Amino acid sequence: MRGWGFREALKYPLLWPLYGLCIADLSWLTFSATRTLLFNPDVTLDHNNNPEPWQAYREGRYRLWAGNYDYSKLKCKAPIFKDNDVIPVENGED
Repeated sequence: MRGWGFREALKYPLLWPLYGLCIADLSWLTFSATRTLLFNPDVTLDHNNNPEPWQAYREGRYRLWAGNYDYSKLKCKAPIFKDNDVIPVENGED
């Protein structure tokens, strides 16, 4: 194959499925990366206005499937970080 242009690709019909799969893969990659960037709470684009984005999900749960378990009764056991100091959190068990 002499070049990578569209006209050169039309000369080899056996490679059309390969080109189609490459285009489909790149489309899925673009969609997946954009969806993760826009809707995933672990990704933050604005660090100036929200320097600690993980604090928003301290008591909330981000999960794919919860089943029948009630997460509203659980307390977060992670320490709170403020101004480079660690504020210990009591154990969430009753």
